[in-house]
Amino acid sequence: MSRGNHLKLTLILSLLTLLLWETPLLSQERFRKSPPYPEPLAELKLPEIKPSFLTNGLGVAVIHRDDLPVISLKVIIFAGESPSLRELPGMATFTANMLSRGVSYLTSSQIEEIIESVGGNFSIYTYPDYSVFSFTFLEEFLDNALDLMSKMMLRPTFLRREIENIKRIMYYDLREKNKDPEFVAERQLGRLLFRNHPYKKSTFNEDVIKNLNQRALVSFYDRYYRPNNSLFVLTGNLNLQTATRKVSRYFSTWRRKELEHPSVPPLKPYDKEKICLIDLPEAKDSTIYLGNIVSPLSGQDVFPFIVLNQVLGGTHTSRLFMNLRESKGYAYYAFSELDFFKNCSVFFVKAKVRPEVTYSSIKEILQEIDKITKEEIPSSEIEQAKSYLIGNFPLQIQTFDKLSSRVSEIEALDLGEEHWSKYYENIMLVSSERVFETARKYPLLTPVIVIVGDKNIIIDHIQEFEEVFVYDNKGILQYTIKKGENE
Repeated sequence: MSRGNHLKLTLILSLLTLLLWETPLLSQERFRKSPPYPEPLAELKLPEIKPSFLTNGLGVAVIHRDDLPVISLKVIIFAGESPSLRELPGMATFTANMLSRGVSYLTSSQIEEIIESVGGNFSIYTYPDYSVFSFTFLEEFLDNALDLMSKMMLRPTFLRREIENIKRIMYYDLREKNKDPEFVAERQLGRLLFRNHPYKKSTFNEDVIKNLNQRALVSFYDRYYRPNNSLFVLTGNLNLQTATRKVSRYFSTWRRKELEHPSVPPLKPYDKEKICLIDLPEAKDSTIYLGNIVSPLSGQDVFPFIVLNQVLGGTHTSRLFMNLRESKGYAYYAFSELDFFKNCSVFFVKAKVRPEVTYSSIKEILQEIDKITKEEIPSSEIEQAKSYLIGNFPLQIQTFDKLSSRVSEIEALDLGEEHWSKYYENIMLVSSERVFETARKYPLLTPVIVIVGDKNIIIDHIQEFEEVFVYDNKGILQYTIKKGENE
């Protein structure tokens, strides 16, 4: 073979080898860019939520589960911080906490002993719209648990020494939480978004606790702790008939009283970006909370917005996390959330970043939000988000407590069957076009932006903002810094 022919043959073999290597590489690249279509969904059988009502108006709902020998009881009082007096924010939280601090013939210590004796866990949560008493116990102690709960609801003593104890606990609890950047940022975001609205009362600081008193406590309890303003949700190995009979035995003497809830006006979203800084000395990082009111979310927009949120920041594989952490290396985390209330919804982003990239991180977040309002999300990305939401739904209700908490929220906020038995169906119907239409409807690009961290470190890295409002961790405005001005 001549030298020329030998070189030609060598070149041909090299090209063939390159093609053979490149084909699987290109195939892998295409595979990465085009994720597989989600697997067919397993059938999800959800129990029906249909409360029955006692003659005094008390609602009872049951979620039947027989896989564990425990019962989860959620007592929902349809009064959160919203109806607290303007001069006494925190009254709903105060009242709820007082109910386990002594009843007729039982001290707070004896109540704790009874809870332990039934293998129980007891906790209290107060939200803007409602309060929840959560009690989990062994199923053979259902009567004991209902008897104890009836004493709390019907015969609290409200002793002065216990009032002072609870005020002290609430005060130091808030003082401790105010060391947590996430708590401070989320609370300040709520204060600003709920400005001049009853929901703002749920963001009270520790200074107002000293004003809480026995007279106002009794008045709040007498007005809102009524059977026709309450719902019992029981999860466990029992049916509605049995549960209703048991609850009636202990709560039929609870006196009904007609009541009117104060009207709650609609909230207006911010139409202009607002930057806030809270100084938390010695904090090593910048914690960012960025959001706006997106209510009223019309019925047809709720599920497209849920999918939108999943694409943007629902998990570690969503756009925000992949951009700020995986690509840029700015953030420890970056997620978005959609919170529902009875009179509004709030969309927000939370991120923890290195102080020196605070400004850059906020700009990246806003650019990601801007992108979903100007560019239709690819169908493949929408399908992956839908697949995750539907596949994750059973995990959200896999334990007794998670299941009863989900149902309690649905009932308390009147979310209805759309968020329960029709959840799969409503998510599946979401299209890329509907998400794009929804994203363009709401004020996502004029958020309140709260930055929490050490001011001495952060201040040099947010000078590009036109105006920064500086607050303390109690939510009190200290001063304003404008671009080009020294502090």
